Amino acid sequence: DDFRTESALGLYEISIPEYMKKATDLNADASMQFQNIFKETYLAIIDEDKDDFVDAFKELGEFDDNLSTIGNYRNIQVKYFFESLQLIRKGEPKQITIIVFSAEQIEFVGRVVDVNFDIYYLMTFVEGEDDLYMIMSWTLGDSESKYKETFRQMADSFQEI
Repeated sequence: DDFRTESALGLYEISIPEYMKKATDLNADASMQFQNIFKETYLAIIDEDKDDFVDAFKELGEFDDNLSTIGNYRNIQVKYFFESLQLIRKGEPKQITIIVFSAEQIEFVGRVVDVNFDIYYLMTFVEGEDDLYMIMSWTLGDSESKYKETFRQMADSFQEI
């Protein structure tokens, strides 16, 4: 599929499939959102100030000094996300590098309230210079094999501006 580059807040850019269009109602905290309701493909990116995140979770006693900053970010975000999900299958988190940035990626399948379908998620967490990013892409569980590589390509194209 053809991709185009989109940017948000002058902070980052990412390649998005041509078939995905801007969305506004996927996640209230997202700085970028795209979807294709016919293909059931979705993308939302959340960015947070790295120092604020570290300070807040150290203060709460939830920051694990044995993990990297991005490992803590992944742990906390995934734990929070799983609270609203009936988990069906979960892969192990993988440490990856995107451009020059430390990142972690995890995939899982679950069900959310009021949706009677399995949903496949690929979540990628990137540690930028001053910010942390959570790149969430998802589709119906039976479309996992069709879109998994596209979701990985999107995440791999992420870069700060």
